[in-house]
Amino acid sequence: MENAYFRPADGRMLKQSVLKHVRRRPEGVKEGAAIGYDAAIFQNKGDFLAQATGAMSSGWFAEGASVTAGEAAWITAENQLAMAGAVPVGAEILLTMGKNCPEGDIRKVMQGLNAFAAERNIPVLGGNTVHFGTGSDFLIQVVMTGYLEKAQASGLRKPQPGDRVYLLGETGALGAELLVAAKKEQLKSRFAESYMETMRYRREDFSCKENAFRALQAGAVYLHDVSYGGVYAALYQIAEAAASGIAVRHEGLTIRQSVIELTEELGVNPYQLLGTGGCFAVVPEDRAEAWETAMQARSAGDRENDAHPVRPGVQISYVGRITAENARVVRAEGYYMERSLNLPEGDAAEDLLNE
Repeated sequence: MENAYFRPADGRMLKQSVLKHVRRRPEGVKEGAAIGYDAAIFQNKGDFLAQATGAMSSGWFAEGASVTAGEAAWITAENQLAMAGAVPVGAEILLTMGKNCPEGDIRKVMQGLNAFAAERNIPVLGGNTVHFGTGSDFLIQVVMTGYLEKAQASGLRKPQPGDRVYLLGETGALGAELLVAAKKEQLKSRFAESYMETMRYRREDFSCKENAFRALQAGAVYLHDVSYGGVYAALYQIAEAAASGIAVRHEGLTIRQSVIELTEELGVNPYQLLGTGGCFAVVPEDRAEAWETAMQARSAGDRENDAHPVRPGVQISYVGRITAENARVVRAEGYYMERSLNLPEGDAAEDLLNE
C-alpha cells in the first residue's frame, strides 16, 4: 500500500489552526465547533441547527475492511451531530485526491455514499472535488447539517467539576478493524483466523447516534464521540471543554481482550487507537443514579416503543469525574498505574496503516 497522503492534524496543530480563531462567536451561534466540541450549534429564525464534519483518508482502509473511507467519514459526521442531539437534514461531500488516484476508487466510494444517503433519507446537497499532490489516495470529508429541538439545545452545557463521565461502547473499535484488515497476513502467524474475527467490528458498530440520543434523553448534558487519537484524546478534549481536570478509572475504559492482544502484537497503545463507535457522556452528579437506571433499562428493554433505544449489548461504563483540580489523570484501582492525559499527538494506528 502506498503511504497515505492525508492525515488529521494532531492536537498541537489544532490549537494553532483555524479552531483557535473561531472563539469569538457572532450573535446566533450558541457554540462553535472547536476542541472538545463535535458540532457547531447556531440559531436561525427560531430554529436551532448544528453542523459537523467527518473526514477519512482512503490510505487507512485496506481491502476487506467492513467499512470504506467514505462510509466512515459519513458515520463520523452523523455521530458528531448526534453529540448535540441533532437529526441530519442534508450533507455535502468534499473530495481531495492525489493526481494518481484511480478513477474507479472514486466511483466506488461515491456510489457507496449515494446508497448510504438513500438508506438514511438524507439528501446530498452538493460538494467539491479537487486534486492535490501526486499520490493515489484521497481524503473524503462529509459536512452534515442537522436540526435540533430548542429544549435539547438549551439543555446542553460544558462539563463542570463534580460531573460524572461514562463510556458508551468500546475502546479502539474502528482502529482494531482497520488494523486486522491491513495486517491480516502478519497476524495469521500469531492468531487463528477464528480468533482474529473476535477483534473485528461490523459497519453498524461504528455508529453511536442512537446511544447518544438516548443518553441525552436520560439527562446527559454533554457528549463527546471517540475518534482519532482514541479514548485518551477524547478524555483530554472533554477536560479542555471543561477548562478543568479529570480523574479517570482505567477499569472503566471498556475494551475487548482480543483487541488488547491485537495491539500488544502490533506494538500500539489501544487507548490511543481510532475509536469511532464509542462516545462519552457527562452527567451531573444529582442525575447520575436515575441516568444509569434509564440507560441500563433501555439497553435490555422494549426497543419497539422507544425512538432512540440503546443498541442491544452496548456497554455503559462509569469512567470517572470532572475535577476542580487541573490534573488530568488515568489511574487503575487494582494495581499501581498512573498516566497523565496530555495534548493528543496523533493516533496509535497511523504509522502501521501508512506503511
